[in-house]
Amino acid sequence: MKTRHSLLIVVVLGIWSLGAVAMAAGPVANPGEIEKGIHPEVPSVADKAFGDPTDLKAAAIAAADYIRRMQADLTEDNAGNGASDSDPQDAGWDWVTTAFEHSANASPSNLYGVIANSLFDVYELTGDPALRTVLDDAAAFTLANDESAAYPVGLHYAGDIIFLMRYAELTGTPNAALDYHTKAEDIWAWRLANTGTGTAMSVAEGIRDGRYNAGYANGIIAWDIGAYVEAVALLGVAFPAASYTADAVAMADLLYTDSFTLNTVYFDFDGRCKGNDLDFLNKDYWWYSLGVQGLIQAFASTGTHLGDLPLLEARLLECQYDDGAFSDSWGANAGVNDRSWQATAYVTSAMVRHLPQTAASGAAAYGAGVWLSATQDASGGFVYSNGNHYPEVGAESASAMALAYNVSEASVAASTTLVDPAQCGAAGEVSFQYTRSLGTPGLFGYEMVLDISGPLDPILIADFVPVAAMDFFRVDDNLDGTFTVNATRFGADPGLLTDAELFFINVTTAAEGTVAVDVLSYRMRDQLNVPIFVDMLGVGFEVDCTNPLPVDNITAAPRHHKVDVTWTHDGSDTITYEIYRGLWYDTTVGVSAYPEYDDLAGNTLPTRPSNRDVAAASSEWEYAGAVPVGTTSFVDLGTDIFGLNPFAPNGDDRGVYYYEVFAVDAALNTSAAAPANDRATNYWLGDVSAIDGYVGVDDITALGTAFATVDGDGAYNNNADVGPTDNWSAKGIPITDSLIDFEDLMIFALNFSVVGPAKTGVEISDVFELAWQQREDGRWALHLLNGKGLQGVHVRADLPVGAIEAGEL
Repeated sequence: MKTRHSLLIVVVLGIWSLGAVAMAAGPVANPGEIEKGIHPEVPSVADKAFGDPTDLKAAAIAAADYIRRMQADLTEDNAGNGASDSDPQDAGWDWVTTAFEHSANASPSNLYGVIANSLFDVYELTGDPALRTVLDDAAAFTLANDESAAYPVGLHYAGDIIFLMRYAELTGTPNAALDYHTKAEDIWAWRLANTGTGTAMSVAEGIRDGRYNAGYANGIIAWDIGAYVEAVALLGVAFPAASYTADAVAMADLLYTDSFTLNTVYFDFDGRCKGNDLDFLNKDYWWYSLGVQGLIQAFASTGTHLGDLPLLEARLLECQYDDGAFSDSWGANAGVNDRSWQATAYVTSAMVRHLPQTAASGAAAYGAGVWLSATQDASGGFVYSNGNHYPEVGAESASAMALAYNVSEASVAASTTLVDPAQCGAAGEVSFQYTRSLGTPGLFGYEMVLDISGPLDPILIADFVPVAAMDFFRVDDNLDGTFTVNATRFGADPGLLTDAELFFINVTTAAEGTVAVDVLSYRMRDQLNVPIFVDMLGVGFEVDCTNPLPVDNITAAPRHHKVDVTWTHDGSDTITYEIYRGLWYDTTVGVSAYPEYDDLAGNTLPTRPSNRDVAAASSEWEYAGAVPVGTTSFVDLGTDIFGLNPFAPNGDDRGVYYYEVFAVDAALNTSAAAPANDRATNYWLGDVSAIDGYVGVDDITALGTAFATVDGDGAYNNNADVGPTDNWSAKGIPITDSLIDFEDLMIFALNFSVVGPAKTGVEISDVFELAWQQREDGRWALHLLNGKGLQGVHVRADLPVGAIEAGEL
């Protein structure tokens, strides 16, 4: 493989914005430059992990692990900071620290919900049990918290309500969902009693006026209140009989009135507050994008003022820098560096959670996620130039990167048209399917190095076939089992913006073994030559050249309009049994030889097939159905294998049917034919009158009418010519003799009042034994030694040695 060198240096300036529950004089200082390092060669698929800013999933996982390490965990030692750690084990997080584990200080109460909610998004993405433990700890502490000496922290915030409502819906929660719903309701009750005058509207007004009176008539008002609107709206879902839904709507309406009124003194998102300044002296401009996010959160959570969401989305997009970051104030002004991790995180959440998904919002979320990933510290957190880092900011960024990944996830997955396992000599394709999301940048060009191994015929460059429209497509055989595929578009082109098959490879299996097609490395680029991270999935499959062993002991037995088929087999190397039927036909395939059979000129027995493929290709054999391994019986209902139309009830499909059963393995290899097949009629012998599945008086009458006639007599009825049979039983195959006599009477008699549509006939002896025995008076008697089920007899016998003459019978 050729070694390529590339240099990636990302220089970013970020500004942290204060949390929704704290007051401060203004944004903090510039965190300084952050260098993300150098990639000296093309990264392999295994190296695509934290450190590649486009690998949003890995970055989100790293950020979530940072939050896990920072927790004062209840479950020792889920945080990984040592069993003898000095943290207070209150399941919370520090406000600010320079260490990468929780300090000995108690956790601030206003961080629980907001951090746990953010971690929730990463847990939903990965299902990591360690992250679930973080959520379990936070939920357990919140549920038990009552501000007693044991739990002195007061958790009374919107984030706590939202977290409990979300956590209640997780599977496997240690308490009933109602417990968490009720605790969330209690938190809101506390807020009603301690903010305002006891109503939802007064809570919203109290938060607004508190911010206003402190000198913050800006976006922090909507940012704070929007979270409570969503929290109360969730309570309305859990408790529909209460007034929560109406309360949430009322609070959202308050925000609308305060923010959409011209010359508003509060958050005027499209007027006084829409601006920025170099020195951050005008407080009206602070937290602008966060305030717009709060409006969107409130309106979308309540389903109100939805017509204003496009305008709010437009204002948010005006706050995004070219590098993907969002400004804290309006405009992403080139002369004002107010990039903010927190603003970027919250805006991403608003675009993904609360706005209709569009290409524009998806691209914006992706850009925001990449910027967050590019400015992430090796710890997984987000560290300022002074060494401080804030778990809240790290958690919010983790959430944003997970959400950005959800709307921009892309993959290239290999698949094959061959079954797994495949047969030897089977030809098929290995296809590479590109799947993108709404926010994935357009794919302008790609390079993939493939490793192809296993029992395949030699792969040629000509076997690579491009599918997706590319202006350039080239394949190079590296002569070591690897191939390099390059493709790109030309000129001013947005790139591939749809899911598509990139290319496929024609392959043919050659021998038994394992085939693997893996992607060793790749490069994907957008129209700006910026990398696109994708999950690369190869494909592998087995080649099976061994046929299963044949079945044995095939038996077929007649029933009314159906045939019972059974066989024996040990089930090894088998997934299914396929059953084929062949008809004893009258010269023409498909035309039954019933009722004359062997007496019919031109009658033909179906030729036995040597294997399943021969049977399937033969006009004499018809696929009857299949059963899974473990089943060694089959009821053939006729030409419709689903049993909707059994053999024609009018008798047109009457006949003698032959059966072959083949074992089939997962590669669709099939066994040879069984040592012997079997045959049966699909009707009861003697059922000649109403053809109703019974042999009764009407059938005996028909027999009596034709009795003692031969073919050519006027009363002769060839339907009644059913005896003798090949095994002398009533379930055997008729050996027609063009004579209606005792042999036919016996078959009728054996089935009389015994068989029916759901019956199988009475068991009778295969062999009858008769013997002469001399009585005490010197006379000879003919004794029946074995005759289970015998209903009639017609005997001609020689007298025993020594007998002079026959006496009375």
